[in-house]
Amino acid sequence: MSKINFLAIFISVFTSSAIFAQDQYSYRGFDAPVSVTQYGGYFYLSNAGERDNRYVKNGNGYISRVKSDGSQENVTMKYITGLNSPHGICALQGKLYICDVDHVVGIDLQSKKKIFELNFSGEGTKQLTGIVAADNNTLYVSATDIDAIYKVDIGKQAFERWMETVSPTTMLINNNKMYVTSFGTDSLPNGKLGVIDMLKETYQQLGDYEGYLWGLALDGQKLYFCDWVTFGNRGVIRWLNLESGDSGQVKLTTRMGGPADFIYDSRNDVFIVPALLEGVVYGAIGFK
Repeated sequence: MSKINFLAIFISVFTSSAIFAQDQYSYRGFDAPVSVTQYGGYFYLSNAGERDNRYVKNGNGYISRVKSDGSQENVTMKYITGLNSPHGICALQGKLYICDVDHVVGIDLQSKKKIFELNFSGEGTKQLTGIVAADNNTLYVSATDIDAIYKVDIGKQAFERWMETVSPTTMLINNNKMYVTSFGTDSLPNGKLGVIDMLKETYQQLGDYEGYLWGLALDGQKLYFCDWVTFGNRGVIRWLNLESGDSGQVKLTTRMGGPADFIYDSRNDVFIVPALLEGVVYGAIGFK
């Protein structure tokens, strides 16, 4: 997919409220967008509902879908409904697995029917936030409010508490390593970036940067992550070189309100970033 096609798709299916620069765009009209993923020619985006009522079981959450092949198909804003406050999403074998308050649900992407559900309420969590697939039968889910990461067996429809780590948000798996962002404790910007050796099940902090951290993408040795900075429109995308230890900030032309679980297309140098606090999805290209 070329950069031109990518921008044409998003310009055609969303109302562009502002163009901040030649290479950065914002698309409004969402309800606390949290997580975006790409699967089978589509982008899927979770909407948690009313911003001040996240993690509430009010039935206002939904999943949006937009075609990603340049055909100019209009966005289906409420492609999957009947959810409460969907956060992390993961597409796997034609299913979309969704963190929804204290449940993980699986939805068939063609029929839009629920085919999987696990109830985590007995664990005392109300903030299942991130989800990632290790293989076709194994998911990992972060419970931010109880400092835990769970391992899910899809076939057995069972889970186990796998690792303890402070306020985990997003996870990314590469070569038996799980990279993890943390949102911090006591409403303070003291969240950290870390890595778990999945074979030894040991955690190590990466760098000394702290903030309200969420979202991960890996491009070679460069690990990208978001930082809210404050609970306003001050959020940024940062990076850490895992080999050299060098770090920096992506040179976007505007700050974002609550950047969350984004994706990065390294081939086309494209970021797609849900900004939860603004109800906005940002598209940005050409910032390497």
